Amino acid sequence: MSDYARKNLHGNYNITILEKNKEVKHISCPAGSNLLEAMRENNMNIVSTCAGRGFCGKCKIRLLFGTLEVTSEDERFFTKTQLTQGLRLACRAYPTDNCVIEIIDYEADFEVVTDYLPEIDAMKLTENMHTKNKAEDKDYAIAIDIGTTTVVISLVNICSGKIINTYSAVNPQRAYGADVISRICAANNGKQKLLQELIRSELLRGIYDLVEKSGIDKVNICKLAIACNTTMGHLLLGFSCEGLGSYPYIPVDISAIERPFSYVFDSDYIDAPVIIMPGISTFVGGDIAAGPLACGFDKSDKPSLFLDLGTNGEMALGNRDRILVTSSAAGPAFEGGNISCGVGSIAGAICNVDIIDDKTYYRTIGDKEAVGICGTGIIELTSELLDAGIIDETGLLIDKYFNEGFPIDVCLNNYNDIFYFTQKDIRQLQMAKAAIRAGIDILIKEYGISYDDLDKVYIAGGFGLKLNLHKAVNIGLLPKKLYDKIIPVGNSALRGAISYLIEPDAPVRIESIVKAAVELQLSEQEEFNDLYLEYMYFR
Repeated sequence: MSDYARKNLHGNYNITILEKNKEVKHISCPAGSNLLEAMRENNMNIVSTCAGRGFCGKCKIRLLFGTLEVTSEDERFFTKTQLTQGLRLACRAYPTDNCVIEIIDYEADFEVVTDYLPEIDAMKLTENMHTKNKAEDKDYAIAIDIGTTTVVISLVNICSGKIINTYSAVNPQRAYGADVISRICAANNGKQKLLQELIRSELLRGIYDLVEKSGIDKVNICKLAIACNTTMGHLLLGFSCEGLGSYPYIPVDISAIERPFSYVFDSDYIDAPVIIMPGISTFVGGDIAAGPLACGFDKSDKPSLFLDLGTNGEMALGNRDRILVTSSAAGPAFEGGNISCGVGSIAGAICNVDIIDDKTYYRTIGDKEAVGICGTGIIELTSELLDAGIIDETGLLIDKYFNEGFPIDVCLNNYNDIFYFTQKDIRQLQMAKAAIRAGIDILIKEYGISYDDLDKVYIAGGFGLKLNLHKAVNIGLLPKKLYDKIIPVGNSALRGAISYLIEPDAPVRIESIVKAAVELQLSEQEEFNDLYLEYMYFR
């Protein structure tokens, strides 16, 4: 056996990893551990939507030297040719010798939405700032949106409301699963401190970057506000997640929490208070409360609907007097999860699809080489298949494509390949859109109004901003009657955090929103299952 291939005396294997940028990294993998675990321990942010359980097929690597046994999970996600080329799942790759591997899937180029549209612009929301805000022109604040997938940090001038600079990144906790349930499980199984350190480090990196690039004196940063869901807040503050993972799902604290910078970040870089914005419930957190604040629910007489469509479809319906909120478990299909070649909103993700004269045309994020299909592309492809008669209203593919799926010729990772959109993929989308539509209907009925009574429908987040509304309505994700009322608003959580920092009355306003909000449990609604089954149809 060569020196290279010899296991060291500590029972570890030497793993050489070729990264996307051609850099070479050397890590150690303990005997009995898989490569995903080893890469996580070395802060390598490889995709792992299912948190390493072998279900999603996203943690793809290519074996260049050494031996990695082909597992049943590998055979499920890769063709015989791909297995011969060395493709494996990192979560199922247990080295028995030293190896050289190449990482296939990355999320470093994730498209992070930092913008919000004029409907919730500062000009509208800060009209009384200059008369009530006594801040000096040199005073600054930092607004932070911690999402399950991404983080966004903005440096803001308190007096003018001007955004000086913005930093964005993928949430590094994503290596432990794409959804909050996976993070809760990881935290409750010994990874809580690690998850806390991961998000602390990323936020500090962003804050350092903003201060350095802006050239301001950090002593002029007066306060920070963080909008995040309940789980992200618990992980940041080091709260126990035990209550979040089992019935009756009781959080430690979802009120507005103010702590010194040193307490939240374990760093004395800035001497300023940090406010974690209040949430409404375990499943409707501070990021959702920030949305109605940004959209002015508390200033409106007419009821509006707020939607944040992700793994959990959070919804708020109301006005200044009354707000109903709920959360509908849509699953990860809108984020490319549980889709055979699904990916997040990364460079190269297929985001737009048209079928014209039996030919499929697509566009990718950044016009890069295709690497898979993201949520908006899944919506568009399904709509096109429906219009072309390739699927019927039940979602059933015609016989020609039933076994393998509908093919799109693409070039995946420099290898010519065919991407198949399968019957299983269509079912995943059907379940996601049925959960959302059933939730919308029940929320409106419980509020005691009709579609016609709604003033506006705000769709938050990157998915909503890039969504083709015509195609979303065509497959029944959104009601046709609401089409003319829909307003994609972008990153409303970040906008809400900015409002909290620069508008003198915003802290009182968001407390009134939280106080007015009543949570509706969809699982307790007798109609939910019937509506869910009804909306599985594409009609």
